[in-house]
Amino acid sequence: PHVFVCLICDQAEKMWLFRAFFRFIAMQNNRVLSMKSKIKIGITDCARYANYEKWFLDAPESVDVICLSYRLNNADDVEKCDGICLSGGEDVHPKVYKKPEVLEKLNLVDIDENRDDFELKIIEKALKNKLPILGICRGMQLFNCYLGGTLMHDIPSVTQLNGHGKVQGIDQRHDINVAEKTLLNEITGCLTGAVNSSHHQCVETLANDLLIAAKAEDPVVEATQWKDIDGNSFFLGVQWHPERMPDQDNPFASKIRQAFLAHIIEKSVKSNTTVIPTASTAC
Repeated sequence: PHVFVCLICDQAEKMWLFRAFFRFIAMQNNRVLSMKSKIKIGITDCARYANYEKWFLDAPESVDVICLSYRLNNADDVEKCDGICLSGGEDVHPKVYKKPEVLEKLNLVDIDENRDDFELKIIEKALKNKLPILGICRGMQLFNCYLGGTLMHDIPSVTQLNGHGKVQGIDQRHDINVAEKTLLNEITGCLTGAVNSSHHQCVETLANDLLIAAKAEDPVVEATQWKDIDGNSFFLGVQWHPERMPDQDNPFASKIRQAFLAHIIEKSVKSNTTVIPTASTAC
């Protein structure tokens, strides 16, 4: 292990410097010798799984993917993963967010209870192992439900807003507003931007441990993160689909993947690095 000695007079400055330092090393990708030869990303199975797989395999970092699916009964494969991507897809069953009465208002074809049950186990295992997690669309919603939040079962029927679901099978596009000093703001460097949109459900009551990182102009919740970033492993939830945005140079597309992978590398660096703080001195 490497040994670093830091002489910093302020604890807040110390934490900031440590985070910045490890982030810098993590972004060096292949220069990080302590990282395993390939980053293993567990991706929850869905109808468009291939989109997520390709998105990660196209990253400049060396990545392997593991399909996590109730059909494979392989929840234990989380132990092989360095990070988890909770993918999009079917509606979350309303029993998960304690609103069974809205079930009759939903299309049962769009609900998969087996998937819900399986992925709740995946979240539990990932949190236990302190794995970085990226939640996309349904993935962000399910993570909120796991932590005790609720969902709006159908945006158009509840709010009469129609700017979020597909139109004739094509993703819509709309602007979002990013909260200052949030993880998403740090990743993208933006306070506004345009994203794709393909959903009819959304976060309604936010889980206590989360905060809102971005909203649409509606304002539907578009991104979430931990309230206590320093006390938890990486989590970012986004309501859009960065993996299938045509313009990957959009800061709300490939930069999301880059930040997720960088945090995985950062976690590996920290686990293989010994930092020895010394007594504070005047700066």
